[in-house]
Amino acid sequence: MDLTQTFSRTAFYQILLGILTFCYAEANPGMLLVAGTLVVLSRYVTDSPWGRPLPWWLINLMALAAVTWMFATFALTKPNMIVAMGHFTMWLQVLILFGRKGNREYGQLLILSMLQMIGASVLSVSIIYGVLLGVYCVLAMVTVLVFQLKSSHDRVYEANRRAATDQTRATRPKPVVGRGYRWQFRASAALIAVACAASAVAVFILIPRSQDMTIAGENESVLRPRQVGFSQQVRLDGPPIAQGSQEPVMNVRIEMYGDPVENSSWLMRGAALDTYDGLTRTWKRGQAVTGTDRRIRVPIRGLVLAQIPTSVPTVRARITLRQIGHRNLFTMLPVTQFFSEHISSVVFSQEDLQLSSGGSVLGAVVYDISWPQFTVKELDRRYRGLGQPNTIGPTLMHAPQAPQFLRTEYARGWTIQPERIAALARSILAEENLSRDPQADYDPNDARIAQALASYLRNSYSYQIAGHRFSRDREPIIEFMFGHRTGHCELFASSLAAMTRSLGMQARVVTGFRAGEYNKFGGYYVVRQSDAHAWTEVNLGPRRGWRSYDATPAQEIDRQDRQDRTWLTLMREAYEHIEFGWIRSIVAYDVGTRQALLSGFNNQLTAWVSGPDSWVAQLITFIKILPTAWKMDKANTSKAIGSAVLAAITTSVLFRVVIVRRRRLTKLKLTTIPPAHQRDLAKQLAFYIEMSALLTEHGYVRPPWQNPRDFALGLVKDHPESMDPVLTLTDTFYRVRFGGQTLDPAQKQRARVYLRQLERSLSD
Repeated sequence: MDLTQTFSRTAFYQILLGILTFCYAEANPGMLLVAGTLVVLSRYVTDSPWGRPLPWWLINLMALAAVTWMFATFALTKPNMIVAMGHFTMWLQVLILFGRKGNREYGQLLILSMLQMIGASVLSVSIIYGVLLGVYCVLAMVTVLVFQLKSSHDRVYEANRRAATDQTRATRPKPVVGRGYRWQFRASAALIAVACAASAVAVFILIPRSQDMTIAGENESVLRPRQVGFSQQVRLDGPPIAQGSQEPVMNVRIEMYGDPVENSSWLMRGAALDTYDGLTRTWKRGQAVTGTDRRIRVPIRGLVLAQIPTSVPTVRARITLRQIGHRNLFTMLPVTQFFSEHISSVVFSQEDLQLSSGGSVLGAVVYDISWPQFTVKELDRRYRGLGQPNTIGPTLMHAPQAPQFLRTEYARGWTIQPERIAALARSILAEENLSRDPQADYDPNDARIAQALASYLRNSYSYQIAGHRFSRDREPIIEFMFGHRTGHCELFASSLAAMTRSLGMQARVVTGFRAGEYNKFGGYYVVRQSDAHAWTEVNLGPRRGWRSYDATPAQEIDRQDRQDRTWLTLMREAYEHIEFGWIRSIVAYDVGTRQALLSGFNNQLTAWVSGPDSWVAQLITFIKILPTAWKMDKANTSKAIGSAVLAAITTSVLFRVVIVRRRRLTKLKLTTIPPAHQRDLAKQLAFYIEMSALLTEHGYVRPPWQNPRDFALGLVKDHPESMDPVLTLTDTFYRVRFGGQTLDPAQKQRARVYLRQLERSLSD
């Protein structure tokens, strides 16, 4: 076994796999193409016979340039810290690979690769990443074990060189200490792997993911928000939020009366935007309502945001966020309860019911919400009891510069061509025999008015994701309503908000997701980046509160965003269900999951042991009645136990004899001849087996590709004074095995003499 070549090959594969995994976690195929090509190219530049490694002064200069570039990037652009560090370690590995590598450089490469894998674990929770990580761990373990052997080999060789009079003729040590070294190495590697895996499983089961592991500090954001379709602000002249990929963002399981709900569509709100800036053409959350945010600790039994009568049935949803980098949590309107083992505190506003975590959500998070199935009158007042004494004790988070919040002025009024928009709204309502006083705070017909305006937009305008490009001198809402009449969901929601506001109503634009794709394998809805959506919420008065109105044509969204259910769709659903199980059971493993796991294991073990029909109980019963059934006294019992032990020993010995005999036949190349002649030839060639064992014990192992005679000639060439018996015994082996010669007693004695001579030579 050539340790240098073996280690170089495994280390190269480990580094390449680490770069592949990080680029997959980052979703950066371009980086993989460039870095992967350079890594493969370095193999030929440095390790090929004609290759010339780069000088270390040049590599150090380029490494210094990489460090300077990294600090400049952090100072100027403030990039994602994990991604930037991953790129930096990647380029350091590429630079070291192009230089002349010793054990120190290989150690640096392995450490950088492991740091890169740690960064990748923060970026991705995919099951594919989990598989790549498992393969990487196995490969890294083998690499480290071989690296240890190579380091010892190099130290001994260096000591031999220093001790030799002629350093050019110093012999390299053989990394073999006894027979069966290959089996010993594999057994050691397997034992280490089992021990590490058992330790990892024990730590995983005993230490669930806590809140501190998934939530960053209040002002600390390790990851910047990743693009998931959802946006906390809506810029109307920018790209549509629904123009995302098919990557799943979350899974939502909705239950009503304990049964899962399917074949429905749900609007999951994330951000409530009440202020429109005509200069930047952006919807955002106003400072006044931001000042009403309350930071609330989440109790162990869950957070009650509003008390509702027990007679009102509720709908429950379990939401699994796969990977996000912002604080917004997605809920239904109106959310009344919240529970999560991953989130210790939330920020909640009783004015716009926007809910977010108290820290940045870094990984997969699971939380439960509930909301009333029917309208609860005066629910708004129930939210206002949240801050009373002897409750959960929220803390106000007023910003010093935030203006005073006035409920009567919140989300009301319109300034962009209000008369023109109001005239269009009144003409629409006139066809429905509806009207509204713009000076009135509320009107009994506000629900019918909002529904009529939303229906008009759905039936008279066209939906298109690839939005129209707006010129700087044209207002997007005006151009959409009175111009091309085609646009994405943000324009539909903005137009409905503009019309209702122009009539004196309170309205806001809400961004979130539209959940409508049901996975039949798991019984939940899959929400993707492309499901990002915007709609409108209108205030219908103190007793009825805010209600959601979606003016976007739903059939158009389904036609453009959904595909026909084919076998590929079913395969994708099955894979996504497996990945969801991975995220729910492994990535988002929490205290509740641990308790359920241990409880299920305990119940199963109890059923196995204590159940009257279990095999364990039957075995115990059989052992108890065995002496009585067989009428065995102490003497007979001792004889039976002794016989069982003897039978076990005999079986083990026979099993070992069979295995050893099979290995000898394979080594002597006797497996192809009839079984009747195998035993006779094996006895004749026993000397060759003993010679091979002696050579192996002292580090001389024949490669699988080399025949016995060439191997013997090579040994005689390298060691002419001590290896002559090997060539003689090998020639005898050929005459017996392939020449049909039978050894007489004198020839057998002569073979034993050669063996003793070889043994003395190897010992010296």
